[in-house]
Amino acid sequence: ITFGLFRCRDLAVAMVAVLEPLRAVPLWLSVMMLGSMAAPHCLYAYIWDNPEDFKLRSRTMPLRLLGEHAVAVMEKLVLGLKAIQLSTVLAWFEYGLLPACGFAAAQGRWAVADALRSAAPARWILGLGLLIPGQALNLGIYKAIGADGVYYGAKLGRPVPWASGFPFNLGLRHPQYVGAMLSWAGIFSLLAATPSTAAPLGAVLFGWTGLYCASATLEASSDADTQGK
Repeated sequence: ITFGLFRCRDLAVAMVAVLEPLRAVPLWLSVMMLGSMAAPHCLYAYIWDNPEDFKLRSRTMPLRLLGEHAVAVMEKLVLGLKAIQLSTVLAWFEYGLLPACGFAAAQGRWAVADALRSAAPARWILGLGLLIPGQALNLGIYKAIGADGVYYGAKLGRPVPWASGFPFNLGLRHPQYVGAMLSWAGIFSLLAATPSTAAPLGAVLFGWTGLYCASATLEASSDADTQGK
């Protein structure tokens, strides 16, 4: 028992050490990034559980400015949140993680851009090897079921075609979520400019995967087999 306790303590100490760079990242940057990561999933949960309420709100100002139908409104909201998400993630890299891990950009240049320029061939192979399949899954979803299927059309009163081809023929219940995580893993791999970035990025990806799993579980708990996304 004593040996096991010492092993657990050593493991905890090692985890704290490898995650140490996160403590040097400005708290407000991390909070903004975490908020941008969670926001789309909060929206998914609200619409999935309250489609009639969302349809009603979509017909009133200011949401009705985003589209004539609730699906169009959801699409604009999600795309807006994704744009904010990408911006905050890049800001977190630029002003937070990369400087905290000792990566210094050249005078007058962006750290994110220099991280890409300095990427070794192995990082490009790994990054693109994750990013390209991830985007293929995302594009395949749009081609298979369209915006009506992606943005909860069956919940919001739009017909959604039943699709059994790519990417649903891969055996993935939520190929778009898998594609999103592969894409982010690819981007993170390309921007992992120093070895010390690996553990913090792994922790972020682990938490982000948890959010996607939560959304997938919510959809699977009801009628996700017959309704879009």
